[in-house]
Amino acid sequence: MMRTGRHTRPLIILLLIASMAGTVALTGLPSGADRLGEIHKNITLFGLIYREIAQKYVEDVQPDKLMRVGVNAMLRAIDPYTVLIEDEDNEQFQIMTTGRYGGVGMLIQVREGWPTVVEPPYDNTPALRAGIREGDRIIEIDGESTRGKSVSEVASHLRGEIGTSVVLKVSRDGVADPLEFRLVRAEIVVKDVEYAGILEDGIGYIKLSRFSRNAANEVRDAVRRLRNDGMQALVFDLRNNPGGLLDAAVGVTDVFLPRKERIVSTKGRVPEAAQEYYSENDPIIGDLPMVVLVNDLSASASEIVSGALQDNDRAIIVGQQTFGKGLVQSVVGLTRESRLKLTTAKYYLPSGRLIQNDSRWKKRFGEDVVDHITDVIKADSTHMLQDFFTASGRKVPSGKGIVPDVAVPQDTLNDYEVALLRQSMIFNYAVLYANTHAGLKRDFEVSEAIISDFKRFLKEKEFSYKLASEQELDEFEQALKRDGVYEQMLPTLEKMHAQIEESKKNAFDENIDFIKQQLGEEIAAKLWGTSAKIEKSLKYDKELQKAMELIRDQAWQTLLRPASGQG
Repeated sequence: MMRTGRHTRPLIILLLIASMAGTVALTGLPSGADRLGEIHKNITLFGLIYREIAQKYVEDVQPDKLMRVGVNAMLRAIDPYTVLIEDEDNEQFQIMTTGRYGGVGMLIQVREGWPTVVEPPYDNTPALRAGIREGDRIIEIDGESTRGKSVSEVASHLRGEIGTSVVLKVSRDGVADPLEFRLVRAEIVVKDVEYAGILEDGIGYIKLSRFSRNAANEVRDAVRRLRNDGMQALVFDLRNNPGGLLDAAVGVTDVFLPRKERIVSTKGRVPEAAQEYYSENDPIIGDLPMVVLVNDLSASASEIVSGALQDNDRAIIVGQQTFGKGLVQSVVGLTRESRLKLTTAKYYLPSGRLIQNDSRWKKRFGEDVVDHITDVIKADSTHMLQDFFTASGRKVPSGKGIVPDVAVPQDTLNDYEVALLRQSMIFNYAVLYANTHAGLKRDFEVSEAIISDFKRFLKEKEFSYKLASEQELDEFEQALKRDGVYEQMLPTLEKMHAQIEESKKNAFDENIDFIKQQLGEEIAAKLWGTSAKIEKSLKYDKELQKAMELIRDQAWQTLLRPASGQG
């Protein structure tokens, strides 16, 4: 990665959005010696207040927690991304920056109160070798119940020094008694490329889930492998990719751009924040057609890659407008156990445009909040008024994330579909089905027998859901009770409830296509892993199908040319 500017800078990262609560208006600060005096005066004042509260407050307070409250409030007043990294967050940071950790190699979420393995264990890991399966519920770790524990609490017990052991007791659907596993922790290498393969007509497909330390090497290896297998075009999927390391984003982009093309630049208040990044190598992919898939959860490093490829006219962008995070965080070591992730710069794409989208923050936190936050999270007003163009002269907007060249509306789920997913009905059924149908062929189709059995499963589990209208009707009933007129309205309310229930009778049949799709994907995942799940999903993927259509019809070439009157 060719870059200019000073190199003695902290490790720069672009990570997920930190939560924000509370704001403070920041006014003009003094400079030079006056600034140092102002800082010293305020630190002294803070220390005096802290001491008085800790020593004399009417009830006992915990000094450590009190300090954290003050620190976190101060950081939240600056922007949503500046945070103190400690304990479990520090461990997650280490995983992101190194791409590896000591553990057993499985992803867990809490389902129905129990930590549950939600994806097949990673390849060549202690969990996979021991026979842990997706859907297994971890009920004990080293003899201690996990009921009600958070993901971070469970993860801290599973991770540890390489070579040490951990004993798990697992409950598995279809197996009467709990299973016990003794796993020896090993070095787990985080895989960023979830899938890489050739679909049809020589079109390759790579899905990248994050930008950790290994991302560039994984993408480079995947592209080389697909080229050797005869790839004639590439669809690069960055949907739902929240970002990661800036260096990883630059390295991934370098795989696709010609040598010495600008990828991204950063500018901040201090000279060290000014950096420019260029591609250093000839593109492995050559000049093959390329489409990048994005959506509203593609953020940060994903926007650097997709934006650089768009500005250099290297790829067509398909999907939905991206998140719009255009700020750079530097990580500063404070103590052995803590780091400060501090916003130090904004990043600019090759055309000169900003990606930062402050309208998202206005929607999330309200106009007043955003207007009183330090200006760093707002897009430059001057940039919003300027025109920006790609290398060939195509006009591209600033301050809106990455706007796709070809927009594909995102599917929305109805109340019934949301309930099936939130209550893990499809997931749990797939676990049970996979455990009792190990001989199923990989090219299976969701048959009428599976559909009928799933319908029985829903009845057995007493699955129920509420329409939005039902929830509003419940709230209306509460208001009627408060006003003392509920009994008078009861006959009308009963009729309304009956009509709603009648409308729900055919919900299963009306959503049969969604049910078949989800069952196919989840059963495949439980039996053969993430790659099989992705393969099952491809034929339902509207954005992917659109990308393949653009490649087949060679429409991508037309889209890379400026429209009449532009340039």
